[in-house]
Amino acid sequence: MGNYFTVFELLKRAKDLTPNVEIVYGDNIYTYKEVYERVVKLANSLHNLGIKKGTTIGVADWNTNRFVELLYASALLGCVIYPVNIRLPPEQIIWTIKFANVEWLFISRDFEALSKVFDSSKVVYLDGNNGQISYEDLISKGAMEKVNYDVKGGDPYSILFTSGTTGKPKAVMYTHEKVIHGALSIVHQLGLYNSPAKLSSNDVIMPFIPFYHLWSWGSAFIASYLGAKYVLTGKFDPKTAIQLIKRENATWINAVPTMIQMILSSGEQLPGVKALIGGQAIPYNVAKSISDAGLKFSTIYGGTDMLAISISIIPGKFQVNDDIDYLRTTTHPVPFVEVKVIKPDGTEASYNEIGELYVRAPWLPGSYYNNPEETQRAYDENGWFKTGDLAIITEEGGLRIVDRLKDVIKSGGEWIPSSVLESIISEIPAVEQVAVLGYPDQKWGERPMAVVKLKPGQRTDQKEILEYLRDAVNKGRINKWWLPDKIVFVDNMPLTSTGKINKLALRKDVGIG
Repeated sequence: MGNYFTVFELLKRAKDLTPNVEIVYGDNIYTYKEVYERVVKLANSLHNLGIKKGTTIGVADWNTNRFVELLYASALLGCVIYPVNIRLPPEQIIWTIKFANVEWLFISRDFEALSKVFDSSKVVYLDGNNGQISYEDLISKGAMEKVNYDVKGGDPYSILFTSGTTGKPKAVMYTHEKVIHGALSIVHQLGLYNSPAKLSSNDVIMPFIPFYHLWSWGSAFIASYLGAKYVLTGKFDPKTAIQLIKRENATWINAVPTMIQMILSSGEQLPGVKALIGGQAIPYNVAKSISDAGLKFSTIYGGTDMLAISISIIPGKFQVNDDIDYLRTTTHPVPFVEVKVIKPDGTEASYNEIGELYVRAPWLPGSYYNNPEETQRAYDENGWFKTGDLAIITEEGGLRIVDRLKDVIKSGGEWIPSSVLESIISEIPAVEQVAVLGYPDQKWGERPMAVVKLKPGQRTDQKEILEYLRDAVNKGRINKWWLPDKIVFVDNMPLTSTGKINKLALRKDVGIG
């Protein structure tokens, strides 16, 4: 692609189309025109520091205007940006910085410890002066002349890392054109189809997903493309989030279910707010609470190594009995995504048959960065990416994720999808979080164990949970032999860097390795 198909061109579009629309972070309020000018100056100053096309920079910060500016300055300059996953364990953070060949590190004071393991002469503090380089000085002293740094759509733009719950994180490299394709797939699905999380240029976009997770699901790029007001929250805090929604009249948010639960626990009503929710399955009780609070929501399925794959919509002529349940369980592939489900015998599944989900899309990275072994495992010879998720495709073309292949319980040669049991148990009012794990069984190979965290001040017991599950059996929702053999109560659930329940850590916590 030509140099017009780059991430920076999204900001240029916003500057030309909606120059007076604002990007807000606390007391820092800049119009798109002002952000454009700051970005040009920043890019020229970075070039004077020796940061050039192909240089990798790392950014460790919360969702701030500075991060947005670096996302665009790196795009103009042609350097590769690594949004450091600050929720990884410290040793993994250091490993990812080295693996990505980061040459310059941009950090806020909250992550000052990183400066101790990095060349301090190439560290820039984003919220102050380390005695050497000031971020604001880079902007104020930068030249306001847009230089052609010869950046093209096919050039590398950003390196990301998976969450690393089963070993070292895997890296993926995305080009400018792949990032743009991925972001616009979300815009088109939410803008052109019957989606509760409808998105337009009139929305005030407030992302809760951190930038280290797929650039906040591409929200900065989406906002610029639409010319929409963009409000940043810094470090996520539910109380601050509610205040900002009201102060800035936010109409569209993105979040993982854990964040939504934290916001709803305040008892606030948020009518008129639309939410795009993903990262893990939404339990029915949470989906019901979202609806009761006045929020409209859609769910998104994707990942670090595939970007957006599908988003829930209500197909034109298709009737559903329960919109809430349908939207939380069923998504539809975004434009230009191909999906298929492969059964254990290697044949392609028919409608409503379970198997591993394979996907193809124009924005797939095509490989894991400098990792040919994982690449060979993940891609077949025709470019299909093996997601590692169990899924079914419904007759109306919907996609339902049943479980992670590594999480599914294999009992007596049959599959028990843990996510289905988790969803049903989560319907019990006293339950806040639940994870279903497989534990070794001499006769069956594996049997299910439910690990439950209760809401503060709420009570239930093993007997009540089993009675609820038996009622689900009687209603035909699950098979009788799926019932957990053990139910364990815990005070805390370990979470991954993206807010999901960390089943690997939980298995150790409950003593099943």
